[in-house]
Amino acid sequence: MIASLEMYLLVCGLLFVAGLFVGRFLNRCVLRLPKHFHAIPAWKHVFEIETRKGIYPATRWYHRLPVIGTACMVGRSPFSGRRVLSREVGLEVFNGLLVVLTFVCTIPPEAWGGIDAASVQTHLWAKNLFGWTDISPLFVWGRFLYFLLLVEALFVATFIDFDLWIIPDGVTFPAMIVGVVGQLLGVGFFLAPVWVQDPELVRLGQQLVPVLQDWPITGWIPRWVHAHHLGHAAAVSAVGFVVGGGIVWAVRIIGGLVLRREAMGFGDVILMAMIGAFIGWQPVTIVFFLAPLMALLVLALISVMRFLSLLKIPPELPYGPYLSLATLVVLFGWKWIWPAVERFFLLGPLLIILAALMLVVLTVTLLLLQGLKRLAGIAPWDDEIPTWGSADQLMYQTGERVDERQGNWKRSEWGGCAAGRGRLSELQWKGGCR
Repeated sequence: MIASLEMYLLVCGLLFVAGLFVGRFLNRCVLRLPKHFHAIPAWKHVFEIETRKGIYPATRWYHRLPVIGTACMVGRSPFSGRRVLSREVGLEVFNGLLVVLTFVCTIPPEAWGGIDAASVQTHLWAKNLFGWTDISPLFVWGRFLYFLLLVEALFVATFIDFDLWIIPDGVTFPAMIVGVVGQLLGVGFFLAPVWVQDPELVRLGQQLVPVLQDWPITGWIPRWVHAHHLGHAAAVSAVGFVVGGGIVWAVRIIGGLVLRREAMGFGDVILMAMIGAFIGWQPVTIVFFLAPLMALLVLALISVMRFLSLLKIPPELPYGPYLSLATLVVLFGWKWIWPAVERFFLLGPLLIILAALMLVVLTVTLLLLQGLKRLAGIAPWDDEIPTWGSADQLMYQTGERVDERQGNWKRSEWGGCAAGRGRLSELQWKGGCR
């Protein structure tokens, strides 16, 4: 695709610089998207011009540059007076590296084998599956932008989840739409076909499970996949959406019923549905099982760094970043991951039965753990002795005087106290806080 290595390195450099500018914008998204519950108001807030409040140093032209400008503004923004964190500089550089990594994995240099050696594809990619004789540059660059949008959405969701333990709809819903529309426009952006099965394994399953006798055996890949490319793209995205969100939702429901507490947040459900809409149901299933391993590795690294006093990170972290990390591992390592797990996904209809059995095993395991906890004298989650926390104290103080303006003239006052009690938006709506 790019003939000379020198030109390829130049493109990588330009993409890195572009990634720095995009990272500057993503920092803005991380700060502003969580301020609104719905997606449209959240994105309107992202593009609003910052209003300058108070007296701050004059702005300079280099303040609008990534890395350099952000580093000069660390502490307080001259545009609006908001606090600028030192990590924003590192995030801009990190995003530039992510853009280059996505480019190398989707469009490798000719010295590595060119487009046929991309790590986001296997022998089942669109060219081999549909019998294409040539690949257009539009398809190659479109696939790069498609997966780059997924990476950037995971970037924003991860660092919002780090800060607030939430994944707002303003991140996942627009990306979900892009995932579906992108699959339809690209036709061949999938990592694996929507369905692949080994006829011999299907026949073996029919002998073991009589209910599968009517399951059609039409070869390794259904015939309609070769005939209806657009329908196949829609099926990849739709099934990935359902399976990605459905796995986490099932765990959430089972954990809630057995443990009587929230096992996984609803933001994780939407995040996995978004990921499935991009990469399909087989990769998103691998992401679900790979995320706990990523969590163990990251927590082990954090524990070592905390022990050596090299890093100040809380011991508890949200689960969304591990799902994002597992997605990047699956996406960029798909060329090597799929051959290792392909045999499992060739089971065909037996996969459905195995999925149901795994949910039953999960339920029984959680029930046994709860029973063992009771035998050991460990109180379940719902029987724990409640403690009076800081949030309870704040609620108590708030209830002492519900409306501070009752019986007084309407006046404008500083909103810091209201913000500390979680009532700033309410008082701004009443028009009494600036």
